[in-house]
Amino acid sequence: MTEQNASLPKKNRRHGPDWLLQSINWLSIAGWVVFVIAMGISHLAKPEVQFGFLQYLNIQVRDYWDPTLTARLIYLLWWCCGISLLSLLLNRFRLRRAGDHLRYNLVVLLLMSSAVLLYLAIIL
Repeated sequence: MTEQNASLPKKNRRHGPDWLLQSINWLSIAGWVVFVIAMGISHLAKPEVQFGFLQYLNIQVRDYWDPTLTARLIYLLWWCCGISLLSLLLNRFRLRRAGDHLRYNLVVLLLMSSAVLLYLAIIL
C-alpha cells in the first residue's frame, strides 16, 4: 500500500495566485513605473546639448547635471533597486514547484537601475 501511495503525484492545492504572488506582481509593476519616472527625470537633469545654431546665436546652455533633479534621480534609482531586490527575495521563497518561475523582468530591472547608478557615480 505504501508503494501505491508513493507513486501517486502530489495534489496541487493552489487555486490561483495568493497574496504573496499578487504582491510580487504589484511590486514588479511599481518598480518599473518608478524606473520610467527616473528615466524621465534623467532626461531633464542631464546637461543640455549645445547645437551649432545655439552657439551661433551665443545662447548659453546648461553644461552640468542639475543637482536637485540628480538627487531625486539617485533616490528613485535606489528605490528601484530595493523594490526589485525585495521582489526577488519574495519570489525566491515562492520557488518550490515546477510551475513556479524566476521573474527575469525583476533581474533586468535590478541590473538596469544599478547600471545607471554606477554610471552616475562615475560621471558625478
